[in-house]
Amino acid sequence: MKKLLSIITISTLFAVPLFSQEVDKIEKLEKLENNSDTVVNNDKPVLEIGDKVFSIRETGDETIINLGKKEYRVVENNDGLTVWKSKKDGEDKELHHRHENRFRGHLGGLELGFNGLLTEYWSTSLAPEDNYFDINTAKSYNWNFILPSISIGMSRHLGFVTALGLSFNKYRFDGNNSIVKDDNGVIGPYYPDPSITYSKSKLVTTYATLPILLEGQIPVNGSNNTINIGAGVIGAVKLGSHTKVVYYTDDKQKKKHKDDFSLNVLRWGATARIGYKFFQIYGTTYFTSLFEEGKGPELYPFEVGIAFTFND
Repeated sequence: MKKLLSIITISTLFAVPLFSQEVDKIEKLEKLENNSDTVVNNDKPVLEIGDKVFSIRETGDETIINLGKKEYRVVENNDGLTVWKSKKDGEDKELHHRHENRFRGHLGGLELGFNGLLTEYWSTSLAPEDNYFDINTAKSYNWNFILPSISIGMSRHLGFVTALGLSFNKYRFDGNNSIVKDDNGVIGPYYPDPSITYSKSKLVTTYATLPILLEGQIPVNGSNNTINIGAGVIGAVKLGSHTKVVYYTDDKQKKKHKDDFSLNVLRWGATARIGYKFFQIYGTTYFTSLFEEGKGPELYPFEVGIAFTFND
């Protein structure tokens, strides 16, 4: 595929000068309708149009392209892809070189994980007055979508990587309650009528994220495959939030309430990941409390899960 793209590129760049040459070359081009042949020899295609006006030969790692009296060689090897222009004196001129040893970070793709809340590092024990915020971690989950990343290499296997993303977090309450904000913006518990039992009750948040990681890569068995280890910081800005409850009376009832719930609009934290090729295990913890100061329990979100990246 890389060779085909190179062939198309070179043909586009040099086709115009070819067709603007002298009358004898125009006559050769008129032979295209009657003298176009394609030959396959030992899985190495050769294309020749006219009296060597345009031809392509492939030998090993080289693709040789003839445009009139000009010859170009496209060489693909472990060092990358190079385009050469052949000269009469035998010394070829390098026209283009694309290195294959550039750094490419492993960030960007789909992440699936579980949510949790810390009261202090590293504790999940709630104060008695905050027990209404006890969540069911097994049913509290998140999924993140991260756009293709931007990589800045310091070497072939070390560099910085960053990307924009969206983070969707669901916190499932373990008790028969939801949350509500009073007139002063303070968060507290909301309990339904004693005849009602919630089958589901959760807080849902949506954030835009920007992780910045330093990633190191360890080659495996001399191949291009690597074990990838990255760590860095992550910032986020809140886009939306709501609560949702589900319960049964005569029929199934669903209620959704949108509010800012005095959640911090901006937050930051640390994130890390380790993986092989496109598969990663990641963890993120935020150093900014879930709620604004004095407006709710002092809780710090964290996420743990798996990621499938675009890189490989």
